[in-house]
Amino acid sequence: MPRRRNAALLAVLAVAVGCRHAVPPPTPLPAGWRVLAAAPRPFAALYRLACCGHRGLVLTVRGDGERLSLAVAVPPGGTALAAWVEPGGGFVERVKEGCREALPPGVLPVSADASLPIDPTLAALLLSGLLPAAARELPGMSGWVEATAGGLAWRAQVAGPEPHWTRVQLTRVGDGAPTMTAVRTDEGGTVPHHLVLTAGSVEASLELQAWRPNAPPAPPDWLTAPVCGARP
Repeated sequence: MPRRRNAALLAVLAVAVGCRHAVPPPTPLPAGWRVLAAAPRPFAALYRLACCGHRGLVLTVRGDGERLSLAVAVPPGGTALAAWVEPGGGFVERVKEGCREALPPGVLPVSADASLPIDPTLAALLLSGLLPAAARELPGMSGWVEATAGGLAWRAQVAGPEPHWTRVQLTRVGDGAPTMTAVRTDEGGTVPHHLVLTAGSVEASLELQAWRPNAPPAPPDWLTAPVCGARP
């Protein structure tokens, strides 16, 4: 009986060792991944947006890496949000109040009461499927690169054979506090077709409907409205 028990134990150990060796090794960076480390070009994009308890929203974005214009609409008509964002801050249109509300730097609104902690340059990079120009291989993490941009530290997992990032983790420079995660769930080309952006309790799911090169975004007419709360 002891011999049978020992034989059974050896068989279990052999299976366990075989399974352990069957785990695929970390995926190395694909050749040519540095093509992603580039400045975003002016673009216009249309998305289906799910965020903050709402689904079926329509998000329009125009950006050039410096300025970004976005609008969220509720089909079949009606604008839920319009925003203009620059490196030094931006504004949200408050239609009912007939004014514009100032935004601090590094804030990208996605609804009337929710935002993501990124500036227009980082937003354009993520939506374009690109990485900061200073991206480099991350030592000790095969298939990952790192960079610092906009006061945030990037860690991005890059896959192939056609280089594209699949996950980006952003932390605050200095204390390393988690800030935002971007996960791409499609494999088609450089530009992500499905993104999930998560920052704290805010989760925004973007499904690409259309993408095209475009002229740099022009400031919207509502930027001439007075700032909310300003004295006449």
